[in-house]
Amino acid sequence: MLPQTILVVTAALTLKSDTTPVKVYVKKPRGTLYWGGAGLDGSYIKPQLEAFQNAGIKHVYVGLTNSASHTIAQVKSEWKDAGTLVDAARAGLTIRYEDDGDWTISSGMSPEADQFNLVGYSYGSLLAAQTANFYAKKHHIVDHLVLIGSPIDRDFLALLKKNKNIKKVIVINLTEYGDPIYAGIGQFDLATVAPMLGKQMAAQHGDGHFYFSHKTQDSPRRWKALAERLFNEGLR
Repeated sequence: MLPQTILVVTAALTLKSDTTPVKVYVKKPRGTLYWGGAGLDGSYIKPQLEAFQNAGIKHVYVGLTNSASHTIAQVKSEWKDAGTLVDAARAGLTIRYEDDGDWTISSGMSPEADQFNLVGYSYGSLLAAQTANFYAKKHHIVDHLVLIGSPIDRDFLALLKKNKNIKKVIVINLTEYGDPIYAGIGQFDLATVAPMLGKQMAAQHGDGHFYFSHKTQDSPRRWKALAERLFNEGLR
């Protein structure tokens, strides 16, 4: 079972004969979850989580989401490269748009956490977005939704920003580092940048879209800077 805190809400019954309010117990998801890019198993994920914790963002876990139509667990696939390509294809064609499935969290919540934060990078940003959308529509408060290098659709992003149960949406584009992808990118433009993404991925230099995911000498500084930025944005 998923560990969760309990929120006590006091509500009066509608019957006039009742004089004692009724306590309604509502389960609240808590903690900070982080989804990495396509494949969901990059070697950068663990040090990025450690950087979050060192910056003061406690109760951080790897994001794992289950939905009615998707099981986000390709990390255990025997065909790692194929799993990465499948994830990338889904990111570009389907889950960049709103999905009305049940995007429920399967693990990683902490009852001691003060906030409910969802952070995602690249493909993982779409899993974070879908999860935030699902829980917000179920009247749970999402304190921070962080989308890093996200190919999310413009309309879906606008929908998330309008949801009053998502208190803060933080978009971090990596265009200043040469990433051709940005939040709100159109389908046609996303398709046309595929060759550039392929070159950046193959180079393994931490360029562009892969600024945080390729391990370079500068990676520890990058992970630390991202963690400190999110801490300054209010994540705890």
